[in-house]
Amino acid sequence: MIKQASITPRVMIALGLLYLIWGSTFLSVRILLDYLPPLVITFSRNFTAGFLLLLWSVLGGHWKKMSAKHWRVHLQAGILLISLGNGFMSLAGGIVPSGFSSVFMALGPSLLVLFFWLDGRKPSFRKALATGIGLFGIVALASQKSLAIQGKEQDFLLGIFYLSVAVLAWNIGVFRTQVTGANTYHFTQVCAIQMLFGAFVVSIISYAHGDFQVVNVMELPWKAWSVFFYLALIGSMLGFSLFGYLSKACDATLVATYTYVNPVIALILGNLILDESLSIGLLLASFLILSAVVLITTEKTKTN
Repeated sequence: MIKQASITPRVMIALGLLYLIWGSTFLSVRILLDYLPPLVITFSRNFTAGFLLLLWSVLGGHWKKMSAKHWRVHLQAGILLISLGNGFMSLAGGIVPSGFSSVFMALGPSLLVLFFWLDGRKPSFRKALATGIGLFGIVALASQKSLAIQGKEQDFLLGIFYLSVAVLAWNIGVFRTQVTGANTYHFTQVCAIQMLFGAFVVSIISYAHGDFQVVNVMELPWKAWSVFFYLALIGSMLGFSLFGYLSKACDATLVATYTYVNPVIALILGNLILDESLSIGLLLASFLILSAVVLITTEKTKTN
């Protein structure tokens, strides 16, 4: 079994930041879709963050020689996490509300529990119970949101397809990276490789689609630029760095608890920014979701 570090205060702080940062990106992407095509958003935010992380890794002396096997794993992860995960999430953002997208992506921990179970790592009763509670909370949470953006009802099933590809690709990438032991390098090196390669693949698809021809960056308002830099520097660079650190430091199902908290953060921000109501049902669902996180994060893990 892969050796996992104990849940230290540093890990808990990193998890808390990841919860807040990635919980806010759903709304940020939704706002930016008013100004840029979805694949342009995915390419530009990840290329910017990946390039800065590459500089950090090289200039900071963190870059180490990587085996051919691990290069393949991280290039594949770039396609799974960035090209398919981020890319299809952005595509879905124009069809379904940001809160619903975050709810759907909360299937991640359950998928990881299943993947590791198939790989021979049977989940504990506590982890299985937490997964069930979290999923119940997600169902309750989804009932509080409209299922499609107004005027996009006819594309709802397409949005569900986009989200299905995103959640499957993302968690396959997480699973593959951990079980192959490819996450032993510094997070700046790992994240730079994955983000730059994933952004490269998206850029080719976006260019072939004709997205670049309709974008005029000189005409973008300050609001669009500010949201973009938040997504690139905070959502992608800092968020992905925290994710890379946590993926190396602790169990993948613990890291994946951010997908349980993201819906809560996304809906709270929706209330504060878009004046969406917070019902009793929503608060109850949030309580269930956070209870699931507590059960998973307080479970003691064994190390070899």
